[in-house]
Amino acid sequence: MRPEQRRLAGKILVIGGNKGAFFAVAQVARVAHEIGVGECRILLPDSLKNTIPTSGDVYFAEAETSGAFGQKSLAEMRRQAAWADAVVLVGDVGRNGETSVVLVEFLADLDKPVYLARDAVDVVMSDAMNWALREQSTVMLLTMPQLQKLLRALYYPKVVTLSMPTNQLVELLHKFTLSYAMVVTTLHNEQLLVAERGEVVSMPLGESYLTPISLFDGSLVLKFAALSLWNPSCRDLQVVARSWLMK
Repeated sequence: MRPEQRRLAGKILVIGGNKGAFFAVAQVARVAHEIGVGECRILLPDSLKNTIPTSGDVYFAEAETSGAFGQKSLAEMRRQAAWADAVVLVGDVGRNGETSVVLVEFLADLDKPVYLARDAVDVVMSDAMNWALREQSTVMLLTMPQLQKLLRALYYPKVVTLSMPTNQLVELLHKFTLSYAMVVTTLHNEQLLVAERGEVVSMPLGESYLTPISLFDGSLVLKFAALSLWNPSCRDLQVVARSWLMK
């Protein structure tokens, strides 16, 4: 449950967007307000300064030439992360090589729980071998193709396919999360799945408040972060499962 006092309801930093896309960031900001996050700061590349209405909760970091986060944005990311209790990398960051390097460096020394979704997962995938061993929580909302990319990046000797039976995927997630200290959640065969430390929880998509579109619009990982801050005694797996029932 959300703490009654707003100052105890958590501080979340949301990072995302590039010159051509910021839908996910806007969606997350709206949901953060609706569910009552204590404080939510949005960090965008400064190529969006003339597109996004400025407010006290919106901050900008220096963009590279194409309008995505550039190398000079790293200092601002770290400054804002020092303020936050948790960080949400919501995506819409594009596939720029410089942005990928920046986010990989950012994750390398981030000492806060991090929640990743959409193309933010893809741009940091090349360094998965390093950030997969973070001591702080790493919670990932993945499509099935992204899950396969993750296994490949970590040289994990299994393959996932869209046609594989759900029970085989459950067994794979069980073994994978025993080896890597991360939380993986995905959708397969109309089943929501989340795995942590070898335990796997599932729910039919039709029993949740989610649709295939809302599942990946960015707002769900914001709910992961908020519920985790509001329920510090709960495991990430429990928090994710609760979020499926959260309007």
